[in-house]
Amino acid sequence: MKSFYLLLIFSFLGGALIACIPPYRRLLHFPADILKGVLAASAAHFLVGTPVSLTTAGFGLMAGNYLFPYPRRSEKKMYGAIAGLLLFMAPDLFLLLLLWAFIIYLSGHNIVEDILMWFYLILPYLMVITGKSDAYIIFSAFVFSTTLMGNFEKLENGFRSLTEKAGWSFYSNYKLSLSPLWRRRIRWSGCLLFVFLMVMGFLLNRYVYRGFGMQVDLFRKGPEQVKIIALTFDDGPNPRFTPQILEILAEEQVEATFFMVGKHVDKYPHIARMVAKAGHEIGNHTYSHANLLQASPQRITKEIEQAEEAIFNATGIRPYLFRPPRGLYNTTVMDESRARGYTIVLWSLSSKDWLELRDVDIINGILSNAGNGDIILFHDSGNLIRSQGGERLTMVRSLKPIIQGLKEQGYDFVTITEMLVISGLSGDI
Repeated sequence: MKSFYLLLIFSFLGGALIACIPPYRRLLHFPADILKGVLAASAAHFLVGTPVSLTTAGFGLMAGNYLFPYPRRSEKKMYGAIAGLLLFMAPDLFLLLLLWAFIIYLSGHNIVEDILMWFYLILPYLMVITGKSDAYIIFSAFVFSTTLMGNFEKLENGFRSLTEKAGWSFYSNYKLSLSPLWRRRIRWSGCLLFVFLMVMGFLLNRYVYRGFGMQVDLFRKGPEQVKIIALTFDDGPNPRFTPQILEILAEEQVEATFFMVGKHVDKYPHIARMVAKAGHEIGNHTYSHANLLQASPQRITKEIEQAEEAIFNATGIRPYLFRPPRGLYNTTVMDESRARGYTIVLWSLSSKDWLELRDVDIINGILSNAGNGDIILFHDSGNLIRSQGGERLTMVRSLKPIIQGLKEQGYDFVTITEMLVISGLSGDI
């Protein structure tokens, strides 16, 4: 996490301080903005090198640009800096941006800001249809909102002109304008919302991904008297990362437990069979990685049963271990799963790989905090919002050093079922 904090500070200062240089403010506005975005993205690649790190750099850059209290005659836009970030985030969309600008320039429109404004207004859509990371989609949505607020009056005038040409009189006498004061208030509200979401993310990591403590009806940790550890992997199977994980586990002669999402099993049944054939344990992680806290008993039952059938059809194994997505549960989830013979399994130590940390940070986090009976959480698929598409390469790179380091500390590796037996809870399964 230190790398992310450094990156956030670096990009924030870059967004704020460079803008104070007089030659930059007078002459080199757009080229310097592009360079600013490239430098922030380069720092993200150097310090971490994942989509979340690039997004962090982007948010820091925008915050430094909009929030730093230096005097200025007009509100400064971020079009160039975002273009520089886009070169690293999505090179294909950056090339599309250049093509877009070239075509519009040939049509006789040579105002750079207008060209980029329209591109950034459709950027979230482009990110979605090209299958980019959730982190990039979130960032592009923030870019969309700031672009919209910064050009609200221009867009409204353009819409009014079109409606007048089309003969739609209902809008010609109606004007919705936002004063600079209200635009600043809305932007500040957006920034405060972002800070709020960051705090909520921290609390999610602290209280959900580390757990609420022991519950009678949940299995979160094995016996502290025995030097054993269980490795678990959520959200798979995944054609890119799961085979690499299986190869490492085979090399180290370690068995693990994979909590699979049913729709991913339906999509990649051969990967699920690879996991089963290698002798690893398979658990149920719902069919669509749904949020079960808001679900009805019928929806919970359907999610569990569909995933069970998908796993059975692909592997011939009918799972009896259940892990609710993101570890979120309530009484209904517990009742519905146990009524179908499942043991709910959570974890006691998270790798935090969903944050897309550097491999060295994941390694240090596990090796310095592991204890007897720990159930360690990894992800071989998943994403920030969607159930797949996240970057798990740093986790894969960290796995072998983690296993070797834990072996050096004297730990033996077991599956969840073996840990239940050693804990004396095998009668519950």
